[in-house]
Amino acid sequence: MASFRTHISFGIACGVLSVVLLTSFAVVPSSWSFFVLMWLLVTIGAILPDMDSDSGVPFYVTFGSLSLIVGGFVFLSEQSRTPHEFGSVAIRTILSMVLVWGVVGTLFKRFTKHRGMAHSIPAAVLAGLVVFSFASRVGFDDWKAFLLGVAMTFGYLIHLVLDEVYAAVNFHGTMFLPNKALGSALKLFSEHRGMTILVYGALLFMLVGNSEKLFHLSERFFLIFR
Repeated sequence: MASFRTHISFGIACGVLSVVLLTSFAVVPSSWSFFVLMWLLVTIGAILPDMDSDSGVPFYVTFGSLSLIVGGFVFLSEQSRTPHEFGSVAIRTILSMVLVWGVVGTLFKRFTKHRGMAHSIPAAVLAGLVVFSFASRVGFDDWKAFLLGVAMTFGYLIHLVLDEVYAAVNFHGTMFLPNKALGSALKLFSEHRGMTILVYGALLFMLVGNSEKLFHLSERFFLIFR
């Protein structure tokens, strides 16, 4: 499978490519802060599936980055609503970061195994929906929130595709011999039935919870491409 360095390198490159394409086609109004956020989400998505890795580096990088992003979201949202209450805004920001790093991260590491449901297509879609839902609730309009969610899913899928390519193709000049990891990334189910049910349950919950916004976005797409 691809190494951590390969994943993050491809994530950075594809994030830059995404920003260039969005700028070229004027998909959203020009905003460097928004484009940087998109690039960051593609990059994080490209390493996110390895947050269940037995190695500590992907886990610490992933959840460290996520805690910073969530903290940034909370700070900007709360600061715009209560600009004169810096102390309480700072406390809520720190608590959100502790929640992601200390609580969510610890539970995730405890109940997952490497190449489980974190390496799956439903998990990629779920990650994008979580970003979309969170972004739309902290001040982004639905279109920008959707693009941020797509950025996360895009980066996530890059990781899964790279893992499959490196499992199927030998890059060291020896005979082609797919290894046992082939098929373990771009999958729909895991051997761990409980985690499979949990991911699909969370996916259904996010779809139902954001159904109205997603319906309006689908109408917008229909009008654009009609």
